[in-house]
Amino acid sequence: MSPRDEFQVLLRRTGRWWAIDIPRLDLHTQCRTLDGAEDLARGLVAEAVGVPADLIVLKMVVPELEPVLGPVAEARHRRAAAVAAEDQAIAAAVHELVDKLHVSQGDAARLLGMPPSEVAHFTPQRGSAAAGTGQGAGQRIPPRAPSPPRPGAAAPASGSRPGLPRRPRQMISPARPAWAISDDGTAGRG
Repeated sequence: MSPRDEFQVLLRRTGRWWAIDIPRLDLHTQCRTLDGAEDLARGLVAEAVGVPADLIVLKMVVPELEPVLGPVAEARHRRAAAVAAEDQAIAAAVHELVDKLHVSQGDAARLLGMPPSEVAHFTPQRGSAAAGTGQGAGQRIPPRAPSPPRPGAAAPASGSRPGLPRRPRQMISPARPAWAISDDGTAGRG
């Protein structure tokens, strides 16, 4: 028996308690909370198979609640697939716009209705090791946390006086394509 094997844990509500059954190992116990159920089951399995608890993989199942929880799991699966499909479509569009048509990342961002920093996640860094290792277009890199503003230093907007705060950009609605918003915030071919 490998410690990486998945152990199914069946849970059912009995009054204010959760009954915990691990059929594969014929283990049974109970506890008050689901958090406690997972910790307790992990400890029981670890002791029974003789491996550290952090190596145990559990599949927590509440059969009586499948009609309630099943549609949620299906919807989450569909959403994850849709996000992956969106990422692929964006990566293909960014590759076509930036690499083949030589559109700037800023203009590509505007055309796609997303911030330039997001577009940058879909483009390979020029001259870096990432470009040669298969990283880049098509692979989403997690966004970096924004750096904190420097005290007393306000970045001047283009054409504005230093020290004045920049006017916030208009948020782009999914119903209005980004290219339909001009720089002054009015509708048009900016």
